Amino acid sequence: MKRKAFLWIIILLSFISVITAGCNSFENNKQETGERTAMQEDQTEGQAGQKSARGRYREEKIDFPLPMKNIFDVECNENGNVKVLFENEPGSLFYYESMDYGISWEQKEMGKEWLPPNYRVVSASFGAEGEIVLSAGKMSDDPLDEKHAIGEYSYFKIDNAEGDTTAQQLSLQLPEPKEINLESGYGLKQILLSGDGKLYGVFTSGNEEQINFQLFCFESDNGKVLWELDTDAAEIALFEDKIYLNEYSGKIKVLNAKSAEKAGDISIPLDNNFLSCMDTQKDRIFYCNENGIYGTDHNVALTELLVDGRLSSFVDETYSVKGLFSVSEKVFLVFVQSFSGADMEIFRYEYDADLPTQPEHELVVYSLKGNSVIEKIISDFQSAHPEVFVQYEVGMSDSSAKDETDAISSLNTEIMAGNGPDVLILNGLPWESYQEKGILEDLSADLGTYINEDKVFENFFSAYQTDGFQYVIPISFKIPALIGKEEVVSDVNSVEELLKTTENTEDLPPFFRNKQALLRYIFSIYWQRVEKEKGRISKEELKEVLENVKQINDVLQEKESELSKFFVGDEEREKNYDVFANDNWLDISNIKYGNVAMDLGYLSCRRDFLDVLNCDLSYQTLSDGVFSALIAGINKESDNIGNAEEFLGFALSDEEQKIFIDGMYMVIMGFPVNKAAFKDMVSQPSQNELEEYGKGLANFDETFEWPKDIDFEQFEKKIVSLDTPAMEDNIVIGTILENVTPYLSGEKEIDATVNEIAQSLELYLLER
Repeated sequence: MKRKAFLWIIILLSFISVITAGCNSFENNKQETGERTAMQEDQTEGQAGQKSARGRYREEKIDFPLPMKNIFDVECNENGNVKVLFENEPGSLFYYESMDYGISWEQKEMGKEWLPPNYRVVSASFGAEGEIVLSAGKMSDDPLDEKHAIGEYSYFKIDNAEGDTTAQQLSLQLPEPKEINLESGYGLKQILLSGDGKLYGVFTSGNEEQINFQLFCFESDNGKVLWELDTDAAEIALFEDKIYLNEYSGKIKVLNAKSAEKAGDISIPLDNNFLSCMDTQKDRIFYCNENGIYGTDHNVALTELLVDGRLSSFVDETYSVKGLFSVSEKVFLVFVQSFSGADMEIFRYEYDADLPTQPEHELVVYSLKGNSVIEKIISDFQSAHPEVFVQYEVGMSDSSAKDETDAISSLNTEIMAGNGPDVLILNGLPWESYQEKGILEDLSADLGTYINEDKVFENFFSAYQTDGFQYVIPISFKIPALIGKEEVVSDVNSVEELLKTTENTEDLPPFFRNKQALLRYIFSIYWQRVEKEKGRISKEELKEVLENVKQINDVLQEKESELSKFFVGDEEREKNYDVFANDNWLDISNIKYGNVAMDLGYLSCRRDFLDVLNCDLSYQTLSDGVFSALIAGINKESDNIGNAEEFLGFALSDEEQKIFIDGMYMVIMGFPVNKAAFKDMVSQPSQNELEEYGKGLANFDETFEWPKDIDFEQFEKKIVSLDTPAMEDNIVIGTILENVTPYLSGEKEIDATVNEIAQSLELYLLER
């Protein structure tokens, strides 16, 4: 990642901190010694028994009646009664109940008059007989603080929450705060209420330099401290007479709730150990990680995989777990949230004795390099099709593949031997050669209905057709664009004009993209100039493009600032990192805050499009008709063509294409090729959604306006004119970058450079 103003640095660091925060993400946790899984047990029964075995948890996404941003507590009873306390915006508090094991939900009335104005609930907990305790603090006015609770917290106990509700403020015997303590939240950031009426909480005090943590136990009636315990940064969970104390050391301490005496340690692989991924019953502990949901005894002696992550949404890296709850051993609720901060979703897992233990079909999806969009589609497809197990193979993750050539050679060998994958994500692969050699299945008959019935933008599909046959389909698209003030960018549609505009930019760096990133980008979108005839390189055009890029790069170096040096950074890439898939950067804020005059990249999501218009900027497509797309095809020799076609049809469906409507910002990028999804994307949202969208700007006394219909109409006109896929062959780009470096540094003449590149490329294009 290469660029941002100071504001963006703050946002980015916050984003990274969320991603690295812990077991909230379905991250890498492997089965430990002593575990046994249902699948491992089945294998001992022999192949025949394996095929006939039945019984597996079925995943279902629950439609919750109200958007949910933050859950405070969930209480589950084996009779199917489930209660949840949550907020959907700072300062709100809602209480919902389900009587059917979490399938349907009903709001329970609970007044909020006891909560002081401009206060926000920090933590809340259910107790016995309808009691609820809460910790609350005043919301910050600092727009960068996102209304976090600050100052000294207040505590409340609500009796008979489901009936004649009464609320009382609690006076807990906590240390008096110092002035410096009140700059941030001071008090119980986690509060729990036991069945016998005792209060437990993690007390946080201090300042930015030093934060102190203590574990307290109180009498709830008079606030008297029964015991206290100094800890490191910690969180707690309460079950009957035990407290589970997690100090993020890799082990969880078990304490006696009455005395705080240590009763032992347990080791549960929660990755970075968040107790939100753990729940308990009388004789069982349940926990989850990216591999699924596990059940174990309280000594963690025998562990069983209950919900296989490979067959559920646990493989979806865009989710973080906010809570795992066992309604019973046969019903689990998992509350998740995407890293974009969107509303929470609820996945419900119920044991189905009739569902085959293992899916009846297997589908292999291959991509040269890892791709977050494909992982998301696989996860969604897996959830909707429990009868199919989808295996995702990444060519460059194989340790034997030293580079793209090795990985592609290995794939080709597999395909020729009849052992290749079923679905091919063709980005980075020689898909044109695959078409010519008959490797790909014609999809005209089964997926052609999307075009014939006008369900998709036909121009993207026709761009990949050969003699009327559809071997390659696009799933999403991006547009190469230059953004900036209209008078600056409106006439730029060639590399020559880009150079001229760059040279004419005064006072500011034109943009931050340079060196390898600039070369990669320019050759990707202007390749049709260089390869005028198939497999033949025009040395004249190659020379002209190279000379222009060198001059642009020289200008950028002359005008670079300390900020631009910071954001350019190190351009070394991991071999399995798909540069083109992740080259989505358009930084509107850098223009807005005067760091650069314009920006160069891919217009690839609604958020960027809205920000361009809202900042009174203009966008210009740089190369007529060129677009970048996520593309896929089916191996003609596959034994699972039916399931493969169903997978691609799912990826193009109205519902699945909605993942491209903002999706997970900075990870899932691209516009939908599906017209219904595109229409949803440009339709004006509800007033609440508009307010949510403009909330960040409102914090800085700026306003947000939804674009006019004509703005979207003009945008769609540009979209339907796109007809030329960008060149994103990593071997071609790698050859250019390898040979051009001495020329850019002045060590080699242009003609020698051009000859070397042309010779190498023509040999590769002939052989591929």
